[in-house]
Amino acid sequence: MKVKRETFRLLIQRQKPQKRGNSMKKRSVKRMLSLCMAGLITAGLLSGCQNQTAAGGTVSGTETAGDQAKAQDSGKKEISITILERGKCPAEEGTMEANRWTEWINENSPVKVNWVPVPRTESVAKINALFASGEAPDLVWEFGKNFMDNLIQQGVVQPVGDYVEQYSTDYKAYLEEHPELLPYITSSTDGQMYGMTSARTPLAVANHGMWIRKDWLDHLGLEVPQTIEELHDVALKFVTEDPDQNGEDDTFGLAFNYNFYGIMKALYGQPDNNMQVIDGKLVDWVGSQAYQDCFTMLRTMYQEGILDPEYITDTNYEKQRQNLVTGKAGIYLAGWDCQAEWKELKQNVPEAELIPLEPVETSYGRFGLYQEPPAKMMICMNKDAEDPQACMEFLDWLITDGWYTLTYGIEGENYTLVDGVPQAIDAEKNTKELAYANEYPIVSGEVIDDIATYIKVTAATDEASQAYVPYRIEGLETAMKNKFPRDIPYLPSTELSSKFNSDFTEIQSSVEARMITDETYSIAEGIEELNSEKEALGFDAVMEERNAWYAENKDSFE
Repeated sequence: MKVKRETFRLLIQRQKPQKRGNSMKKRSVKRMLSLCMAGLITAGLLSGCQNQTAAGGTVSGTETAGDQAKAQDSGKKEISITILERGKCPAEEGTMEANRWTEWINENSPVKVNWVPVPRTESVAKINALFASGEAPDLVWEFGKNFMDNLIQQGVVQPVGDYVEQYSTDYKAYLEEHPELLPYITSSTDGQMYGMTSARTPLAVANHGMWIRKDWLDHLGLEVPQTIEELHDVALKFVTEDPDQNGEDDTFGLAFNYNFYGIMKALYGQPDNNMQVIDGKLVDWVGSQAYQDCFTMLRTMYQEGILDPEYITDTNYEKQRQNLVTGKAGIYLAGWDCQAEWKELKQNVPEAELIPLEPVETSYGRFGLYQEPPAKMMICMNKDAEDPQACMEFLDWLITDGWYTLTYGIEGENYTLVDGVPQAIDAEKNTKELAYANEYPIVSGEVIDDIATYIKVTAATDEASQAYVPYRIEGLETAMKNKFPRDIPYLPSTELSSKFNSDFTEIQSSVEARMITDETYSIAEGIEELNSEKEALGFDAVMEERNAWYAENKDSFE
Protein backbone atom coordinates (compact mmCIF):
# COMPACT_ATOMS: atom_id res chain seq x y z
CA MET A 1 0.00 0.00 0.00
CA LYS A 2 1.34 3.38 -0.97
CA VAL A 3 0.62 6.34 1.23
CA LYS A 4 0.64 9.92 0.06
CA ARG A 5 2.33 11.89 2.80
CA GLU A 6 0.37 14.93 3.94
CA THR A 7 0.79 17.18 6.93
CA PHE A 8 -2.17 18.20 9.00
CA ARG A 9 -2.87 21.74 7.90
CA LEU A 10 -4.26 24.16 10.48
CA LEU A 11 -5.64 21.75 13.04
CA ILE A 12 -3.63 18.58 13.52
CA GLN A 13 0.12 18.69 13.31
CA ARG A 14 2.58 15.93 12.82
CA GLN A 15 4.88 16.74 15.73
CA LYS A 16 7.88 18.23 13.94
CA PRO A 17 10.85 18.29 16.31
CA GLN A 18 12.93 21.43 16.05
CA LYS A 19 16.37 19.84 16.40
CA ARG A 20 16.66 17.85 13.19
CA GLY A 21 19.39 17.98 10.61
CA ASN A 22 17.37 16.99 7.55
CA SER A 23 13.76 16.46 6.64
CA MET A 24 12.18 13.09 7.36
CA LYS A 25 11.65 12.50 3.65
CA LYS A 26 15.35 13.01 2.85
CA ARG A 27 16.37 10.76 5.69
CA SER A 28 13.92 8.09 4.56
CA VAL A 29 15.27 8.14 1.00
CA LYS A 30 18.84 7.94 2.25
CA ARG A 31 17.91 5.07 4.57
CA MET A 32 16.22 3.14 1.77
CA LEU A 33 19.20 3.54 -0.57
CA SER A 34 21.49 2.34 2.20
CA LEU A 35 19.30 -0.64 2.93
CA CYS A 36 19.07 -1.57 -0.74
CA MET A 37 22.86 -1.54 -1.09
CA ALA A 38 23.22 -3.57 2.09
CA GLY A 39 20.70 -6.06 0.77
CA LEU A 40 22.57 -6.51 -2.54
CA ILE A 41 25.90 -7.01 -0.81
CA THR A 42 24.71 -9.42 1.88
CA ALA A 43 21.96 -11.38 0.09
CA GLY A 44 24.15 -14.43 -0.49
CA LEU A 45 25.31 -14.56 3.11
CA LEU A 46 21.81 -14.17 4.53
CA SER A 47 20.21 -16.88 2.41
CA GLY A 48 21.99 -19.61 4.33
CA CYS A 49 20.97 -18.41 7.80
CA GLN A 50 17.73 -20.25 8.40
CA ASN A 51 17.47 -19.42 12.09
CA GLN A 52 18.87 -15.89 12.09
CA THR A 53 17.31 -12.54 11.29
CA ALA A 54 19.09 -9.81 9.37
CA ALA A 55 20.00 -8.25 12.70
CA GLY A 56 21.48 -11.45 14.03
CA GLY A 57 18.58 -12.34 16.37
CA THR A 58 16.44 -15.45 16.45
CA VAL A 59 13.35 -15.81 14.29
CA SER A 60 9.99 -16.40 15.96
CA GLY A 61 8.89 -20.01 15.88
CA THR A 62 5.60 -18.95 14.29
CA GLU A 63 7.29 -17.60 11.17
CA THR A 64 7.33 -19.65 7.99
CA ALA A 65 10.36 -20.14 5.76
CA GLY A 66 8.78 -17.61 3.40
CA ASP A 67 8.53 -15.07 6.21
CA GLN A 68 12.20 -15.61 7.04
CA ALA A 69 13.23 -15.19 3.43
CA LYS A 70 11.16 -12.02 3.11
CA ALA A 71 12.74 -10.54 6.26
CA GLN A 72 16.21 -11.45 5.01
CA ASP A 73 15.57 -10.02 1.54
CA SER A 74 14.39 -6.72 3.07
CA GLY A 75 17.72 -6.23 4.80
CA LYS A 76 15.88 -4.91 7.84
CA LYS A 77 16.64 -5.47 11.47
CA GLU A 78 13.93 -7.16 13.55
CA ILE A 79 12.39 -6.25 16.88
CA SER A 80 9.45 -7.62 18.87
CA ILE A 81 6.74 -5.68 20.72
CA THR A 82 3.65 -6.60 22.73
CA ILE A 83 0.24 -5.62 21.39
CA LEU A 84 -3.03 -5.59 23.32
CA GLU A 85 -5.55 -8.17 22.11
CA ARG A 86 -9.00 -6.64 22.56
CA GLY A 87 -10.79 -8.84 20.01
CA LYS A 88 -11.13 -5.89 17.62
CA CYS A 89 -9.44 -7.45 14.59
CA PRO A 90 -12.07 -9.19 12.39
CA ALA A 91 -11.20 -12.70 11.23
CA GLU A 92 -11.22 -11.62 7.60
CA GLU A 93 -8.54 -9.05 8.44
CA GLY A 94 -6.26 -11.64 10.02
CA THR A 95 -4.91 -11.50 13.58
CA MET A 96 -3.20 -8.87 15.68
CA GLU A 97 0.09 -10.51 14.68
CA ALA A 98 -0.54 -10.48 10.93
CA ASN A 99 -2.90 -8.19 9.05
CA ARG A 100 -2.88 -5.34 6.55
CA TRP A 101 -1.39 -2.92 9.09
CA THR A 102 1.40 -5.15 10.37
CA GLU A 103 2.29 -5.66 6.71
CA TRP A 104 2.16 -1.91 6.11
CA ILE A 105 4.41 -1.30 9.12
CA ASN A 106 7.00 -3.79 7.91
CA GLU A 107 6.95 -2.31 4.41
CA ASN A 108 7.32 1.29 5.55
CA SER A 109 9.19 1.35 8.85
CA PRO A 110 13.00 1.07 9.05
CA VAL A 111 12.72 -2.26 10.92
CA LYS A 112 10.59 -5.38 10.82
CA VAL A 113 8.31 -5.77 13.84
CA ASN A 114 7.06 -9.05 15.26
CA TRP A 115 3.98 -8.38 17.38
CA VAL A 116 3.24 -10.46 20.48
CA PRO A 117 -0.46 -10.29 21.48
CA VAL A 118 -1.42 -10.19 25.16
CA PRO A 119 -5.08 -10.31 26.31
CA ARG A 120 -6.32 -6.88 27.36
CA THR A 121 -8.04 -8.18 30.48
CA GLU A 122 -4.90 -9.87 31.79
CA SER A 123 -2.14 -8.03 29.98
CA VAL A 124 0.10 -7.35 33.00
CA ALA A 125 -0.11 -10.97 34.16
CA LYS A 126 0.69 -12.18 30.65
CA ILE A 127 3.66 -9.83 30.30
CA ASN A 128 4.97 -10.99 33.68
CA ALA A 129 4.60 -14.60 32.53
CA LEU A 130 6.53 -13.85 29.33
CA PHE A 131 9.38 -12.43 31.38
CA ALA A 132 9.30 -15.39 33.75
CA SER A 133 9.59 -17.83 30.83
CA GLY A 134 12.32 -15.83 29.10
CA GLU A 135 10.05 -15.15 26.12
CA ALA A 136 9.28 -11.46 26.64
CA PRO A 137 9.73 -9.33 23.51
CA ASP A 138 12.13 -6.42 23.15
CA LEU A 139 9.50 -3.80 24.03
CA VAL A 140 6.52 -4.26 26.36
CA TRP A 141 3.91 -1.67 27.18
CA GLU A 142 0.80 -0.88 29.18
CA PHE A 143 -0.72 2.24 30.72
CA GLY A 144 0.52 3.94 33.89
CA LYS A 145 3.79 4.44 35.71
CA ASN A 146 3.05 1.59 38.11
CA PHE A 147 3.47 -0.83 35.21
CA MET A 148 7.00 0.44 34.63
CA ASP A 149 7.85 0.52 38.32
CA ASN A 150 6.80 -3.09 38.84
CA LEU A 151 9.02 -4.24 35.98
CA ILE A 152 11.93 -2.27 37.43
CA GLN A 153 11.43 -4.01 40.78
CA GLN A 154 11.52 -7.37 39.02
CA GLY A 155 14.81 -6.44 37.37
CA VAL A 156 13.57 -7.43 33.91
CA VAL A 157 13.86 -4.08 32.11
CA GLN A 158 16.75 -1.73 31.52
CA PRO A 159 17.35 2.06 31.52
CA VAL A 160 16.84 3.63 28.10
CA GLY A 161 18.19 7.15 28.59
CA ASP A 162 21.55 6.37 26.95
CA TYR A 163 19.81 4.75 23.97
CA VAL A 164 17.61 7.80 23.47
CA GLU A 165 20.71 10.00 23.60
CA GLN A 166 22.86 7.85 21.29
CA TYR A 167 20.43 6.42 18.75
CA SER A 168 17.39 8.69 18.58
CA THR A 169 16.75 11.94 16.76
CA ASP A 170 12.97 12.41 16.43
CA TYR A 171 11.85 10.82 19.70
CA LYS A 172 14.70 12.56 21.54
CA ALA A 173 13.58 15.93 20.18
CA TYR A 174 9.97 15.09 21.03
CA LEU A 175 10.92 14.52 24.68
CA GLU A 176 12.74 17.84 24.75
CA GLU A 177 9.51 19.50 23.63
CA HIS A 178 7.46 17.61 26.24
CA PRO A 179 9.33 17.85 29.57
CA GLU A 180 6.05 17.24 31.42
CA LEU A 181 6.40 13.57 30.45
CA LEU A 182 9.77 13.04 32.14
CA PRO A 183 8.54 12.39 35.72
CA TYR A 184 6.36 9.55 34.45
CA ILE A 185 9.14 7.71 32.64
CA THR A 186 11.84 8.21 35.27
CA SER A 187 12.40 5.86 38.20
CA SER A 188 12.22 7.57 41.58
CA THR A 189 14.66 5.00 43.00
CA ASP A 190 17.72 5.63 40.80
CA GLY A 191 16.68 8.67 38.74
CA GLN A 192 17.15 6.88 35.42
CA MET A 193 14.76 6.82 32.47
CA TYR A 194 13.16 3.40 32.05
CA GLY A 195 10.04 4.28 30.10
CA MET A 196 9.20 5.73 26.72
CA THR A 197 5.92 7.47 26.04
CA SER A 198 4.12 10.27 24.21
CA ALA A 199 1.59 12.90 25.28
CA ARG A 200 -2.15 12.44 25.31
CA THR A 201 -4.37 14.81 23.39
CA PRO A 202 -7.31 16.36 25.32
CA LEU A 203 -9.50 13.66 23.80
CA ALA A 204 -7.42 11.08 25.64
CA VAL A 205 -6.87 13.04 28.85
CA ALA A 206 -10.61 13.31 29.53
CA ASN A 207 -12.00 10.06 30.90
CA HIS A 208 -14.95 9.88 33.29
CA GLY A 209 -18.20 11.73 32.63
CA MET A 210 -21.80 12.19 33.79
CA TRP A 211 -24.96 12.40 31.65
CA ILE A 212 -28.59 13.25 32.45
CA ARG A 213 -31.97 12.99 30.73
CA LYS A 214 -32.91 16.62 30.11
CA ASP A 215 -36.33 15.63 28.75
CA TRP A 216 -37.08 14.00 32.12
CA LEU A 217 -35.98 17.16 33.91
CA ASP A 218 -38.25 19.24 31.71
CA HIS A 219 -41.22 16.92 32.16
CA LEU A 220 -40.89 17.05 35.96
CA GLY A 221 -40.15 20.79 36.04
CA LEU A 222 -36.65 20.26 37.47
CA GLU A 223 -33.41 22.17 36.94
CA VAL A 224 -30.05 20.61 36.14
CA PRO A 225 -28.63 19.65 39.56
CA GLN A 226 -25.69 21.69 40.81
CA THR A 227 -25.09 20.16 44.26
CA ILE A 228 -24.99 16.62 45.62
CA GLU A 229 -28.24 17.27 47.48
CA GLU A 230 -29.92 18.39 44.26
CA LEU A 231 -28.50 15.38 42.44
CA HIS A 232 -30.01 13.09 45.08
CA ASP A 233 -33.38 14.83 44.94
CA VAL A 234 -33.53 14.70 41.13
CA ALA A 235 -32.48 11.05 41.08
CA LEU A 236 -35.16 10.17 43.63
CA LYS A 237 -37.87 11.93 41.60
CA PHE A 238 -36.69 10.03 38.54
CA VAL A 239 -37.64 6.91 40.53
CA THR A 240 -40.90 8.04 42.14
CA GLU A 241 -42.58 10.46 39.70
CA ASP A 242 -42.87 8.36 36.53
CA PRO A 243 -40.57 10.47 34.31
CA ASP A 244 -41.17 8.26 31.23
CA GLN A 245 -44.95 8.68 31.68
CA ASN A 246 -45.83 5.04 31.18
CA GLY A 247 -47.72 4.61 34.43
CA GLU A 248 -45.29 1.98 35.67
CA ASP A 249 -42.84 1.95 38.60
CA ASP A 250 -39.92 0.90 36.41
CA THR A 251 -37.29 3.65 36.37
CA PHE A 252 -34.00 4.18 38.20
CA GLY A 253 -32.26 7.39 39.17
CA LEU A 254 -28.76 6.19 38.27
CA ALA A 255 -27.17 3.78 35.83
CA PHE A 256 -23.44 3.40 35.35
CA ASN A 257 -20.48 1.44 34.05
CA TYR A 258 -17.25 0.45 35.80
CA ASN A 259 -16.48 4.13 36.53
CA PHE A 260 -19.30 4.23 39.12
CA TYR A 261 -17.33 4.29 42.38
CA GLY A 262 -14.62 6.48 40.89
CA ILE A 263 -17.15 9.12 39.84
CA MET A 264 -19.03 9.15 43.13
CA LYS A 265 -15.78 9.37 45.12
CA ALA A 266 -14.50 12.15 42.85
CA LEU A 267 -17.58 14.25 43.69
CA TYR A 268 -16.34 14.18 47.29
CA GLY A 269 -12.78 15.10 46.32
CA GLN A 270 -11.01 11.75 46.10
CA PRO A 271 -7.47 12.51 44.85
CA ASP A 272 -5.50 10.28 42.52
CA ASN A 273 -4.03 7.27 44.34
CA ASN A 274 -6.11 8.32 47.42
CA MET A 275 -3.20 10.52 48.50
CA GLN A 276 -3.86 14.14 49.40
CA VAL A 277 -1.42 16.73 50.72
CA ILE A 278 -2.49 18.36 53.98
CA ASP A 279 -0.14 20.71 55.83
CA GLY A 280 2.78 19.55 53.72
CA LYS A 281 2.26 15.82 54.32
CA LEU A 282 0.63 12.98 52.46
CA VAL A 283 -2.62 11.81 54.06
CA ASP A 284 -4.80 8.87 53.06
CA TRP A 285 -8.24 9.89 51.78
CA VAL A 286 -9.80 6.46 52.40
CA GLY A 287 -11.60 6.58 55.73
CA SER A 288 -11.70 10.39 55.82
CA GLN A 289 -14.93 12.24 56.61
CA ALA A 290 -15.42 12.92 52.91
CA TYR A 291 -15.06 9.21 52.18
CA GLN A 292 -17.63 8.37 54.87
CA ASP A 293 -20.06 10.98 53.53
CA CYS A 294 -19.68 9.54 50.03
CA PHE A 295 -20.68 6.06 51.15
CA THR A 296 -23.48 7.39 53.32
CA MET A 297 -24.95 8.95 50.18
CA LEU A 298 -24.44 5.76 48.16
CA ARG A 299 -26.11 3.68 50.88
CA THR A 300 -29.07 6.09 50.92
CA MET A 301 -29.42 5.89 47.14
CA TYR A 302 -29.38 2.11 47.29
CA GLN A 303 -32.00 1.96 50.04
CA GLU A 304 -34.28 4.39 48.18
CA GLY A 305 -34.18 2.43 44.93
CA ILE A 306 -32.21 5.07 43.05
CA LEU A 307 -29.72 2.31 42.26
CA ASP A 308 -30.82 -0.90 40.60
CA PRO A 309 -30.57 -3.48 43.44
CA GLU A 310 -29.16 -5.99 40.95
CA TYR A 311 -26.11 -3.84 40.22
CA ILE A 312 -23.99 -5.72 42.72
CA THR A 313 -24.17 -8.91 40.60
CA ASP A 314 -24.04 -7.07 37.26
CA THR A 315 -20.29 -7.56 36.98
CA ASN A 316 -20.03 -6.49 33.32
CA TYR A 317 -22.52 -3.62 33.81
CA GLU A 318 -24.59 -4.78 30.85
CA LYS A 319 -27.89 -4.50 32.71
CA GLN A 320 -26.93 -1.00 33.81
CA ARG A 321 -26.30 -0.10 30.20
CA GLN A 322 -29.64 -1.58 29.17
CA ASN A 323 -31.39 0.47 31.84
CA LEU A 324 -30.02 3.57 30.15
CA VAL A 325 -30.48 2.72 26.46
CA THR A 326 -34.02 1.39 26.95
CA GLY A 327 -35.05 4.62 28.64
CA LYS A 328 -35.25 3.36 32.22
CA ALA A 329 -32.48 5.44 33.86
CA GLY A 330 -32.23 9.20 34.24
CA ILE A 331 -28.54 9.75 35.08
CA TYR A 332 -25.61 7.85 33.59
CA LEU A 333 -22.17 7.71 35.23
CA ALA A 334 -19.65 6.47 32.67
CA GLY A 335 -17.29 8.21 30.25
CA TRP A 336 -17.31 11.67 28.72
CA ASP A 337 -17.93 10.24 25.23
CA CYS A 338 -20.99 7.98 25.24
CA GLN A 339 -21.72 7.97 21.53
CA ALA A 340 -22.80 4.32 21.32
CA GLU A 341 -25.19 4.61 24.27
CA TRP A 342 -26.52 7.96 23.05
CA LYS A 343 -27.31 6.57 19.60
CA GLU A 344 -28.94 3.42 20.96
CA LEU A 345 -31.08 5.44 23.37
CA LYS A 346 -32.25 7.69 20.50
CA GLN A 347 -33.16 4.62 18.45
CA ASN A 348 -35.22 3.18 21.30
CA VAL A 349 -36.63 6.45 22.66
CA PRO A 350 -36.47 9.11 19.90
CA GLU A 351 -37.69 11.90 22.20
CA ALA A 352 -34.93 11.26 24.75
CA GLU A 353 -32.40 14.05 25.27
CA LEU A 354 -29.26 12.86 27.06
CA ILE A 355 -26.89 15.76 27.86
CA PRO A 356 -23.53 16.03 29.66
CA LEU A 357 -23.74 16.86 33.36
CA GLU A 358 -21.05 18.84 35.15
CA PRO A 359 -19.81 17.24 38.39
CA VAL A 360 -21.96 18.56 41.22
CA GLU A 361 -20.69 20.39 44.28
CA THR A 362 -20.43 18.80 47.72
CA SER A 363 -19.60 20.45 51.02
CA TYR A 364 -15.97 19.77 50.16
CA GLY A 365 -16.06 21.73 46.90
CA ARG A 366 -16.59 21.07 43.21
CA PHE A 367 -14.02 18.73 41.68
CA GLY A 368 -13.23 17.32 38.28
CA LEU A 369 -13.85 13.67 37.52
CA TYR A 370 -10.93 11.40 36.72
CA GLN A 371 -8.61 12.70 34.03
CA GLU A 372 -5.65 10.74 32.73
CA PRO A 373 -2.07 11.87 33.41
CA PRO A 374 -0.28 13.44 30.41
CA ALA A 375 1.78 10.34 29.58
CA LYS A 376 0.01 7.79 27.40
CA MET A 377 1.43 4.28 26.85
CA MET A 378 4.31 3.27 29.11
CA ILE A 379 6.86 1.40 26.97
CA CYS A 380 9.74 -0.48 28.58
CA MET A 381 12.73 -2.28 27.08
CA ASN A 382 13.57 -5.87 27.95
CA LYS A 383 16.99 -6.06 29.64
CA ASP A 384 17.80 -8.80 27.09
CA ALA A 385 16.78 -6.79 24.03
CA GLU A 386 19.41 -7.56 21.39
CA ASP A 387 19.19 -4.38 19.33
CA PRO A 388 18.23 -1.23 21.29
CA GLN A 389 19.24 0.89 18.30
CA ALA A 390 16.62 -0.81 16.11
CA CYS A 391 14.01 -0.17 18.80
CA MET A 392 14.84 3.54 18.79
CA GLU A 393 14.78 3.67 14.99
CA PHE A 394 11.25 2.27 15.05
CA LEU A 395 10.06 4.78 17.66
CA ASP A 396 11.65 7.62 15.68
CA TRP A 397 9.69 6.56 12.59
CA LEU A 398 6.48 6.02 14.53
CA ILE A 399 6.53 9.36 16.40
CA THR A 400 6.97 11.31 13.16
CA ASP A 401 5.36 9.37 10.30
CA GLY A 402 3.91 6.00 11.21
CA TRP A 403 1.30 7.05 13.76
CA TYR A 404 -0.69 9.07 11.24
CA THR A 405 -1.58 6.26 8.85
CA LEU A 406 -2.13 3.79 11.68
CA THR A 407 -4.59 6.25 13.22
CA TYR A 408 -6.47 7.45 10.15
CA GLY A 409 -5.72 4.94 7.41
CA ILE A 410 -4.97 5.54 3.74
CA GLU A 411 -5.97 8.81 2.11
CA GLY A 412 -8.53 8.19 -0.59
CA GLU A 413 -9.43 4.80 0.90
CA ASN A 414 -10.20 5.53 4.55
CA TYR A 415 -10.33 9.32 4.66
CA THR A 416 -10.24 12.58 2.75
CA LEU A 417 -8.75 15.78 4.12
CA VAL A 418 -11.22 18.52 5.05
CA ASP A 419 -9.57 21.70 6.33
CA GLY A 420 -6.51 19.62 7.08
CA VAL A 421 -8.47 17.08 9.14
CA PRO A 422 -9.02 13.47 8.00
CA GLN A 423 -12.73 12.77 7.46
CA ALA A 424 -13.81 9.15 7.26
CA ILE A 425 -15.10 8.11 3.83
CA ASP A 426 -16.99 5.04 4.97
CA ALA A 427 -17.46 4.57 8.72
CA GLU A 428 -18.52 0.94 8.34
CA LYS A 429 -15.47 0.14 6.21
CA ASN A 430 -13.19 1.83 8.75
CA THR A 431 -14.77 -0.07 11.63
CA LYS A 432 -13.76 -3.30 9.95
CA GLU A 433 -10.43 -2.32 8.40
CA LEU A 434 -9.09 0.39 10.70
CA ALA A 435 -10.58 0.23 14.21
CA TYR A 436 -7.92 -2.19 15.46
CA ALA A 437 -5.01 -0.33 13.84
CA ASN A 438 -4.85 2.32 16.57
CA GLU A 439 -3.27 -0.28 18.87
CA TYR A 440 0.00 -0.15 16.92
CA PRO A 441 1.15 3.50 17.28
CA ILE A 442 2.59 3.03 20.76
CA VAL A 443 3.95 6.55 20.46
CA SER A 444 2.20 9.32 18.54
CA GLY A 445 3.11 12.83 17.52
CA GLU A 446 -0.49 13.98 17.24
CA VAL A 447 -1.42 17.49 18.32
CA ILE A 448 -4.99 18.78 18.00
CA ASP A 449 -5.29 22.54 18.06
CA ASP A 450 -9.00 23.07 17.35
CA ILE A 451 -10.90 20.35 19.16
CA ALA A 452 -14.39 21.41 18.08
CA THR A 453 -13.51 21.47 14.39
CA TYR A 454 -11.65 18.18 14.73
CA ILE A 455 -14.70 16.51 16.29
CA LYS A 456 -17.01 17.91 13.62
CA VAL A 457 -14.88 16.83 10.69
CA THR A 458 -13.90 13.39 12.00
CA ALA A 459 -17.46 12.42 12.86
CA ALA A 460 -19.08 9.86 10.58
CA THR A 461 -21.40 11.40 8.00
CA ASP A 462 -24.54 9.41 8.89
CA GLU A 463 -27.41 11.35 10.44
CA ALA A 464 -27.05 9.92 13.96
CA SER A 465 -23.30 10.59 14.13
CA GLN A 466 -23.76 14.16 12.95
CA ALA A 467 -26.56 14.71 15.46
CA TYR A 468 -24.23 13.56 18.26
CA VAL A 469 -21.42 16.00 17.36
CA PRO A 470 -22.54 18.92 19.60
CA TYR A 471 -23.04 16.53 22.53
CA ARG A 472 -19.55 15.11 22.08
CA ILE A 473 -18.06 18.61 22.02
CA GLU A 474 -20.02 19.56 25.13
CA GLY A 475 -19.09 16.27 26.78
CA LEU A 476 -15.39 16.99 26.38
CA GLU A 477 -15.72 20.58 27.53
CA THR A 478 -17.67 19.46 30.58
CA ALA A 479 -15.17 16.71 31.41
CA MET A 480 -12.27 19.18 31.34
CA LYS A 481 -14.02 22.13 32.98
CA ASN A 482 -12.98 21.20 36.52
CA LYS A 483 -9.53 19.92 37.39
CA PHE A 484 -9.23 16.42 38.80
CA PRO A 485 -7.26 16.55 42.11
CA ARG A 486 -3.84 15.04 41.63
CA ASP A 487 -1.72 16.21 44.54
CA ILE A 488 1.11 13.88 43.50
CA PRO A 489 1.65 12.63 39.95
CA TYR A 490 2.28 9.03 41.00
CA LEU A 491 3.15 6.82 43.96
CA PRO A 492 6.71 5.79 44.81
CA SER A 493 7.85 2.63 43.06
CA THR A 494 8.90 0.74 46.17
CA GLU A 495 8.08 -2.87 46.93
CA LEU A 496 6.43 -1.90 50.22
CA SER A 497 4.09 0.64 48.65
CA SER A 498 3.19 -1.53 45.65
CA LYS A 499 2.52 -4.61 47.77
CA PHE A 500 0.20 -2.69 50.08
CA ASN A 501 -1.86 -1.45 47.15
CA SER A 502 -2.08 -4.92 45.68
CA ASP A 503 -3.13 -6.53 48.98
CA PHE A 504 -5.57 -3.80 50.05
CA THR A 505 -7.48 -3.25 46.80
CA GLU A 506 -9.59 -6.42 46.93
CA ILE A 507 -10.31 -5.97 50.64
CA GLN A 508 -11.42 -2.39 50.05
CA SER A 509 -13.78 -3.36 47.22
CA SER A 510 -15.47 -5.99 49.35
CA VAL A 511 -15.94 -3.67 52.32
CA GLU A 512 -17.29 -0.85 50.14
CA ALA A 513 -19.90 -3.12 48.57
CA ARG A 514 -21.09 -4.19 52.03
CA MET A 515 -21.29 -0.59 53.28
CA ILE A 516 -23.75 0.17 50.47
CA THR A 517 -25.87 -2.97 50.29
CA ASP A 518 -25.74 -4.78 53.66
CA GLU A 519 -28.42 -3.50 56.06
CA THR A 520 -26.75 -5.31 58.97
CA TYR A 521 -23.40 -3.62 58.35
CA SER A 522 -22.94 0.09 59.07
CA ILE A 523 -20.67 2.67 57.51
CA ALA A 524 -18.87 2.97 60.85
CA GLU A 525 -18.23 -0.77 60.91
CA GLY A 526 -16.87 -0.59 57.38
CA ILE A 527 -14.46 2.22 58.26
CA GLU A 528 -13.33 0.31 61.34
CA GLU A 529 -12.69 -2.80 59.26
CA LEU A 530 -10.76 -0.85 56.65
CA ASN A 531 -8.56 0.75 59.31
CA SER A 532 -7.95 -2.64 60.91
CA GLU A 533 -6.94 -4.15 57.58
CA LYS A 534 -4.61 -1.24 56.89
CA GLU A 535 -2.92 -1.74 60.23
CA ALA A 536 -2.51 -5.47 59.60
CA LEU A 537 -0.91 -4.74 56.23
CA GLY A 538 1.62 -2.34 57.75
CA PHE A 539 0.12 0.91 56.49
CA ASP A 540 1.94 3.05 59.07
CA ALA A 541 5.27 1.97 57.57
CA VAL A 542 3.90 2.54 54.07
CA MET A 543 2.88 6.11 54.90
CA GLU A 544 6.19 6.79 56.63
CA GLU A 545 8.00 5.69 53.49
CA ARG A 546 5.67 7.64 51.18
CA ASN A 547 6.09 10.83 53.18
CA ALA A 548 9.87 10.51 53.15
CA TRP A 549 9.66 10.06 49.37
CA TYR A 550 7.31 13.04 49.06
CA ALA A 551 9.57 15.31 51.10
CA GLU A 552 12.50 14.38 48.89
CA ASN A 553 10.67 14.78 45.56
CA LYS A 554 7.90 17.34 46.09
CA ASP A 555 9.83 20.20 44.49
CA SER A 556 9.91 18.31 41.21
CA PHE A 557 6.09 17.94 41.26
CA GLU A 558 5.37 21.65 41.16
